[in-house]
Amino acid sequence: MKLKTIRNIVLILPLMVGCGGEDAYTPKPHGYFRIGLPDKEYRDLDINCNYTFEYNKAARWEPTQKECWGDVYYPNLKARLQLTYKPVTAYNLDTLLGDARELAFKHTVKADGIKEDLILGKEKEVYGILYRIRGEAATNVQFFVTDSTQNFLRGVLYFYAEPNEDSLQPVNDYMYEEVAHLIETLEWRNSSP
Repeated sequence: MKLKTIRNIVLILPLMVGCGGEDAYTPKPHGYFRIGLPDKEYRDLDINCNYTFEYNKAARWEPTQKECWGDVYYPNLKARLQLTYKPVTAYNLDTLLGDARELAFKHTVKADGIKEDLILGKEKEVYGILYRIRGEAATNVQFFVTDSTQNFLRGVLYFYAEPNEDSLQPVNDYMYEEVAHLIETLEWRNSSP
């Protein structure tokens, strides 16, 4: 009987000592895939329209059916910045400004908040608003810029993924900086589109 008890202690003791150390397994929370963000290297947009800007070399310009409309597409991020251009007339600037604001604020249903950054590029005559939309909205970045006399450009950023702010936060921050760079480098051309 003594021998059996000693044998059981010898067999159980290593198991008890081995389970209580620092190497004990702890379940990990669910994680997200690592997203590789492209380097910040830029090229000029070379199209026959009233505007030009710099965009990332990892993205590509995809023109649409409408003249001077197009998308800056980031295939690795599944992100698309849709750009729409409209000429300004003596009668449509108020409508263009109102529509841009209304389209940005349509996302308040799902948004936790909207931050508006005023754009005042006096030397290049680039004026507008950059919207940062927080929460589970379909788009997290929108903007419009104008010279208030001839040109109006509106942009909306979309991801081709479920709008999960937590998992997309690094990409949202990256793309916000990309849009800000586009706006900072935007210049109007004098020729008509």
